[in-house]
Amino acid sequence: MTATGPTELHRHGGCRTGARPPGAVLARALVTARRAPDPGVVALLGTLSRDAFLADLQTLAAHHTRRSDSAGFDEAAAWAGAELSSAGYRVSTQPVARGGGSCRNVIADRPGTGPDARDVVLVTAHLDSINLAGATEPAPGADDNGSGSAGLLALARALAGHDAALDLRLILFGGEEEGLFGSLQYVAELPDAERARIRAVLNMDMIGGRNTPEPGVLLEGGEVSRPVIDGLASAAATYTGLAVTTSLHPYNSDHVPFIDAGIPAVLTIEADDGANTRPHTADDVVDAVDPDLAIEILRMNLAYLAEVLGPA
Repeated sequence: MTATGPTELHRHGGCRTGARPPGAVLARALVTARRAPDPGVVALLGTLSRDAFLADLQTLAAHHTRRSDSAGFDEAAAWAGAELSSAGYRVSTQPVARGGGSCRNVIADRPGTGPDARDVVLVTAHLDSINLAGATEPAPGADDNGSGSAGLLALARALAGHDAALDLRLILFGGEEEGLFGSLQYVAELPDAERARIRAVLNMDMIGGRNTPEPGVLLEGGEVSRPVIDGLASAAATYTGLAVTTSLHPYNSDHVPFIDAGIPAVLTIEADDGANTRPHTADDVVDAVDPDLAIEILRMNLAYLAEVLGPA
């Protein structure tokens, strides 16, 4: 979750670990009815591994810091790219103008099997971490955003063998914590034809902090994001026990540049994220993450992706 300086604070609305901006009212999504589960989706959800998620989370949080200009970020980006390549994705990188050449976006593609001129679905998370006490302080970033990055790897493996009509693109962004640098650059450099192909963007940022008595998730987007929010809420009602809240006031994560460009994007984040005081400190450690909550949110995301990517 972004920890912004003065310029970005004004532009993006402030740090997510602080108070929510005025007018960002949340509404419980009570209108979504449970559907009959699809047996194929149920089988796909069974491929999610809690142990693998935890192992990836521990690997990411073991770095002293994953600050965008650090060796830890560089190592984490190389490791994640290798994991995505091993899962069968075509991996590339996009240099990000932040961090003295170390900062980059890691991009993994898997083509669909539908007709030519296919749309594409994006799954995103930011890979960097930060400690607001100083650049040299420990920044394990287990929840913010090791959880979202490990979640992206989990979804990548689950979907690697899924026969889908649409193209799938996974992106681990760099430079999020200091001003959404990776996602802003990615959207700015998108050719018009590529921008028009994007059916939906699913962003994960902090999916492992249990801040409420019942496991919950916030679905945050803009007006353009309503169909994606509805699809995710339906998946949550059908395949999980998550309590869902929604917001149409996006701020301070990598879904915002897409929404500003008119692209339907939604942030999936732990419920009541503002109550979590560990992000951006040395206390954001693996032991404070609830892997069962993370897996429930991943179940919702995977069920939605299986539907929106479509059958081959």
